[in-house]
Order: sequence, then structure tokens, then C-alpha cells
Amino acid sequence: MSQARCFLFLLTAVAVITAISFFVKQPEPATRKPAAKMTENPTAPGVSPVIPMVTAEMKDGKVLFEKVCSACHGMDGGGKAELKSPAIASLPEYYAKNQIASFREGRRGHHPEDTQSFLMGTIAKQLTAAQTEAVITHLTKMPRTIPAEIEKDSKDADLANGMLLFQERCMECHRYNASGEIAFASPPLIGQQAWYLTEQIHKFKDGRRGTVKGDVNGAKMVLSSNFIEDQQMLRDIVAYIVSLNPKPEGAAVKDESPFESASR
Repeated sequence: MSQARCFLFLLTAVAVITAISFFVKQPEPATRKPAAKMTENPTAPGVSPVIPMVTAEMKDGKVLFEKVCSACHGMDGGGKAELKSPAIASLPEYYAKNQIASFREGRRGHHPEDTQSFLMGTIAKQLTAAQTEAVITHLTKMPRTIPAEIEKDSKDADLANGMLLFQERCMECHRYNASGEIAFASPPLIGQQAWYLTEQIHKFKDGRRGTVKGDVNGAKMVLSSNFIEDQQMLRDIVAYIVSLNPKPEGAAVKDESPFESASR
């Protein structure tokens, strides 16, 4: 009789434990975060990105540019295709200040697949307020560079269609000659290489740029870039923008409207 009672007790205990397991939520196993997917290499094969160190002794804007900025943007400030770095020579003060602030405050350089902007953010955060002011003063006075291979950028592009699209969608903020507009805090598009302009549109369209809260101008570009439906349309627009630059003569030109030089 006692054995029967023990057996009945064990059955009851098992039933109770089983019932409790249905109602008590078990902790879920920790999930592994997927590794960030890189769409492409940030630099050309064999080229390693360099993060120059800023020191307190660097106070002169020219010295800062040559010791720090030129490593990625070139001594003439015309950018480097192998590092996918943009031209920054002759950027207007309002735009240069806005972008460095965006890098320092995380509105740019936040996305794991935007490697170049992440590197720029790392460098911008090293600068003091005085150093930032000094280097911006220097680069705004540098002569604007002419993008290389302008003729090549026009290949397979419909410049007439690009002009219409630019006038309909881009001109309001970037002006008729793509020289930028302080009222809209929009940058000049002339002086930039075609590959950089193309890449920035891709970034705005896929969320790598312009999606952080507080990036008002970036958000406007995210919205504006939605009208570009395919690669051909993008190629047409970029080719037209590049065509607004003076024809390259092997040297940088003065900071002026391409229409002014064309009228001479």
C-alpha cells in the first residue's frame, strides 16, 4: 500500500511540474547579432585607409590641411578616387562648418556600411574648435579643382535629359549652375567627381546618409533623391552636373561660376 502511495505521489509531482512549465515563460536564448554587411570595399585593392592623428601643436590651418586632410583629400583638396574621398577645396564656409559638425555629432558617419564617413567622423572628433575654424578658413580659400575625366563621365549619358532633370529637381536648392546656395545650406556640386556624386545619391536612397534625427538637410536630400528611378537617370543627371565645370587644363581653376569662365 505504501509503495502505491509513493508511486501516486511521484505521478502527481510530475504532473504538477509539467503543468507549471506551460505557464512559466522560459528565458529565450541570446541571439547573435548578424555581422554588418559591407556592400563593397571602402578602398581600392592594396590601399589602406589612413587615420591621421591631430596634435595640439597643429594650430595653423594650412599645416592642419597638409598634415591631416591631404592624406585622404589630396594636397590640392581634389579628393582621391582610391579612397573614395570627395573634393573639399573651395567648399563654402557654411557648408564646411555644417558637415564637420555633423561628423562630430554623429549625424554623419553613423552607418556601419558608410566606411568613409566613419573615418571622417573619427578625424573630425579630434579637432578642437580653434583647429576646426583654422582648417575651414584655409580650405575655403583653396582654388576649386576640376573633376578628372569629364568627357568619360558623359559617355552613355543623355546630357539633354540630365539638364531637364536637374532644372526640374535639383536647381531650386543647388542653383542653376550647381554652385550651391547658402539659404538652403546646399553645397556646390561642381568641383566634385562623378563617382562621388553618384555614391552620395546611393547613400541617400539606401539610408546610409540623411536618416539620423536632426539632419534636416540630409532628410531633404533623402526625399529629393526618390525621384531618381534608375541608374540611367542618375547617370544623366551626374553627367550634366559634371559638364558644368570648366574643361580641365591640367591645373586647378579659380573659384568662379563655370558660366563666367565660359563667357570669356
